[in-house]
Amino acid sequence: MRRLLAMFAFASLSLFLNGEKAPLHADAKNPTFDDDVLPLLKQQCTSCHGAEKQKGGLNLATFAAMNEGGSSGSVVTVGDADKSRLFTLSSHKEEPKMPPSGSKMADAQLALLKLWIEQGAREKSGSPASVMVKPKTEIGLKSLVKGRPEGPPPMPGVGKLRLDPFVRARRPGAVLALAASPWASLAAVGGQKQILLYHTDTGVLLGVLPFEHGQINVLRFSRNGRFLLAAGGRGGQAGKAVLFNIETGEKVTEVGNESDAVLAADISADQTQIALGGPGKIVRAYATSDGSLIREIKKHTDWVTAIEYSPDGVLLASADRSGGLFAWEAFTGREYFALRGHTAAITDLSWRDDSNLLASASEDGTVRLWEMENGGNIKNWPAHAGGSAAVRFSHDGRLATTGRDRATKFWDQNGAVQKQFDALPDLGLRVAITHDNSRVLAGDNLGNLKSWSIAEGRTLASFDVNPPPLPERITIAAAALQAAEAKVKATAEALAAAQARAKAMADAHTAAQAVVAKGTADLATAQKFVADSAGMLAIAKTAADQAKTGADKAVVALDAATMLALGKDIAAKAYAQAAATIEAEAKKAPQNVELAAQVKKASELARALSMELTVSQKAQADATTAQKTAAEKLAMATKSLMDVTTAVAEGPKRVAALDAQLKAAAAAVPAAKTAMDQAATAVGPNQAAAAAAAAERTADLATLDATKATVPPIPPK
Repeated sequence: MRRLLAMFAFASLSLFLNGEKAPLHADAKNPTFDDDVLPLLKQQCTSCHGAEKQKGGLNLATFAAMNEGGSSGSVVTVGDADKSRLFTLSSHKEEPKMPPSGSKMADAQLALLKLWIEQGAREKSGSPASVMVKPKTEIGLKSLVKGRPEGPPPMPGVGKLRLDPFVRARRPGAVLALAASPWASLAAVGGQKQILLYHTDTGVLLGVLPFEHGQINVLRFSRNGRFLLAAGGRGGQAGKAVLFNIETGEKVTEVGNESDAVLAADISADQTQIALGGPGKIVRAYATSDGSLIREIKKHTDWVTAIEYSPDGVLLASADRSGGLFAWEAFTGREYFALRGHTAAITDLSWRDDSNLLASASEDGTVRLWEMENGGNIKNWPAHAGGSAAVRFSHDGRLATTGRDRATKFWDQNGAVQKQFDALPDLGLRVAITHDNSRVLAGDNLGNLKSWSIAEGRTLASFDVNPPPLPERITIAAAALQAAEAKVKATAEALAAAQARAKAMADAHTAAQAVVAKGTADLATAQKFVADSAGMLAIAKTAADQAKTGADKAVVALDAATMLALGKDIAAKAYAQAAATIEAEAKKAPQNVELAAQVKKASELARALSMELTVSQKAQADATTAQKTAAEKLAMATKSLMDVTTAVAEGPKRVAALDAQLKAAAAAVPAAKTAMDQAATAVGPNQAAAAAAAAERTADLATLDATKATVPPIPPK
């Protein structure tokens, strides 16, 4: 309920503050500088702020000199006496009181001075009234957008911001102010009288903004990233807060007439208020529309060291040097919670994006988390020995811190360290997280500013917080470009060599794979031949056995035919001889019938035997042919058997040889694969190096072009 009431008050007062301010009404007296104010100043002020002597760099002897202001800026805000240091110091409303050792001006004199300012601060009779300086555009938001706004994130426009530094110190100063844009790759770092804007990814200096009021102690981006608030001043003298448009570099407004340097400041989420604090122990809220003072909060008992509005615009947190910490209703100034726990100075505050959790860092070394339901301290842990100097919430609810131990750390909300980065050379003072939660930036007491990768923990870049003048930077950029081009060439050559080696290794790997494939096929063929040769050997043995049996039978048949033919031949010859003998005897006794019959029978027998002899001889010839054929078949079967036997004997040897070749080829494949992988691995870094070198060259070229673009033309002689 309490938070709902605060939100209602925020909405109501926001509507009121976004309305138009009533115009001032001129008085009939119409005082002028020459006729009314200068005599008063000569009486009260010009002994210290005149033509011969100008304390604080202020000369009030002439209208023109007065309008130049002093070392703390202008002293007259036309139309608003309460914002004019000439009036507020003279009336003792602000420090340092003027004159320092005397009483304030008489009321009538102060009334005259106030009337002159409010009626336009005219120089002389007949001069037109000066115009009160107001913002060129109304920057107050009618409604708040949670999360990333629509459209491209605001970035400095090309050629719109100055690139030459306003100040070049002998050595870098401490990083007292650092901020990262909530939605763009942009970081702002403060120094003496200037703000440096760096691209967080490339490290390129994108622009330099002036801050003529002295040392910058605070930098804050608006919640939509469109504006940058810078606050600081001169210790013991004056303090101011200035709001810049990031895209154009134009000054939107400036508020505060502090008598000491501003140490803490922030702009509200709806961009209608700017809150300041410092050694005066007072929190002051000013309207961005016209710079008028809205309210003062006087609860702190020591220097105000940290201020931050909640992202939803409902609350304002402020902290001091004695450990005092408060949450206020942003648009009423009523106390919301007193958050007690720190035992030393509070150095920084940061709200989580949902506005329900507030983080505080302190010189007591701890970081504490405070919930906004009941104002309870839900978590605290020792973050940095000797003192915690800064704390920032990331968009994903984690935290980055730095401190006196020179360490920069990244935490979860339970206080567990997720990353600890390389130590800074000196005491850590400020920390920031980039919009994409990928990088942490931190600066130290010696002016060192570094960025690290959150995922890998490695150092990514170092930023120059005291950059040299533009001509020197052009020379440096040109040299860097030349070196980058040489590096691009070298890395390109290395990449080409690595790619060639990778191709050779890939070809070798392919060849090895082909050898393995062929060896595998040959081995399979040989193994099949060995398997098939067992059957072939059995068939050959059977054929050989059958051929041998046929040959043996042919020999027996041949022998029988030969013996039969021989017997037949002998018998035929015997019968023929007997027949011849009988025939010869018959001739001797032709009338012997019996003998003639014997002769006839013998002749017939001889003729029959002759026929049988012919048959036997043919059988003998056939047997001889069969025996020859059988012998040939036996020889062929024997040769086939010998060939198969030899092949079967050679098969295992061939398989063994092929297996050895296959194993050698297979062993060569991993080596070829390893060589190919090594070559491919060599290509990757070389390719990455080539890409990085090319990117570096492109960045250097862009830097050189950007810096050259800001060099004024050389006037003709």
